[in-house]
Amino acid sequence: MAEVEEHKRCPDCAELVLAAALKCRFCGYRFDQASYSSDRSLADLLRRPKSSTASLPELLSRWGFELGPDESVAYFGHCRAGGQAGYLLITTARFAFLVGRRQECLIDSRGGAVSATLVRRKWRGTQLRVEAPGRAAITFDGFASRQTPGEVLAAFAKLA
Repeated sequence: MAEVEEHKRCPDCAELVLAAALKCRFCGYRFDQASYSSDRSLADLLRRPKSSTASLPELLSRWGFELGPDESVAYFGHCRAGGQAGYLLITTARFAFLVGRRQECLIDSRGGAVSATLVRRKWRGTQLRVEAPGRAAITFDGFASRQTPGEVLAAFAKLA
């Protein structure tokens, strides 16, 4: 006699999946919330089920990016730096640019005199040019909206 496999219903998309499944094959919902590991990508966090309570500092900690005791996030969002897509993080003490599936930190610049200016390009939209001591100028573009470069500029102004 054939063994009957048990199923469960996904709370996100209502599709039937095998009872032993940790992830819904239809929508990506994760049934086991405790299964988050440090090698997860940011895309996995953004698609996390609404029931998850992970905050941005907790996510950064899982990636090995610790915030200092007096450090808070001023801006976090997707953009490009020099044509490479990733996530720009600006805190009250530093700015960083995270890329790749394992969220490799390409830039981690602490404090100092950071100079940020908006550059308007006719065909490429608004770009943000950032200069930090001891580092070549970095151009950020590809933000989510037209208002975002101004918001990022304001966040850079708060850097100590």
